[in-house]
Amino acid sequence: MRHGEVAGNVGEKPTFVGWNDLPLNAKGEKQAEAVAEFLRSETLDAIYSSDLQRAKNTAEAIATPHGLTVRVDADLREVNYGAWEGLGEIELQREYSLQWQARQNDPWNVAAVEGESYQQMWTRFLPKWNQMVENHAGETVVLVAHNGLIRMLLCFLLGAPFENFKRIQVSNGSVSRLQIEGQKILLQSIGETSHLQSLL
Repeated sequence: MRHGEVAGNVGEKPTFVGWNDLPLNAKGEKQAEAVAEFLRSETLDAIYSSDLQRAKNTAEAIATPHGLTVRVDADLREVNYGAWEGLGEIELQREYSLQWQARQNDPWNVAAVEGESYQQMWTRFLPKWNQMVENHAGETVVLVAHNGLIRMLLCFLLGAPFENFKRIQVSNGSVSRLQIEGQKILLQSIGETSHLQSLL
């Protein structure tokens, strides 16, 4: 699932958050509570999270009713936007026009200034994902992570080219479900938000 909302995710001019460790805003806290209630009746065996507080705090809300400890890992972070963090698209087009356009054309290979490309993010994440799948065969696991990472993961699971990631929407607090049995992957849902309807 994607973490609850933070200030950079909303407003007329949302900004690139990346590794900027923003706390959940008031709505984000309510989203975390709502998803915790949504998953309360599920049998959960483990919960993993990025170490950034917006993901970790969302994961802790889910973990508490189940008596689980969140397994925190920095390799589950969002892509690092480096010097672009805290800036919006208009500012990037003005201040980093050449680098911004190059990144737009090829986000897989081109890194944000002082940051990461999506390929670099994927390289650090994939071993941890494979380890989770191997360690939790037959179990139900929650991964609380970030927009870019989740969309890349969904492309991977669908066998779709990574450049399709912008065609996938995973809203704050949304849940995507999949079932893995050996080499068989069944993607059951993408970006469920029914549990958030009262917050819209």
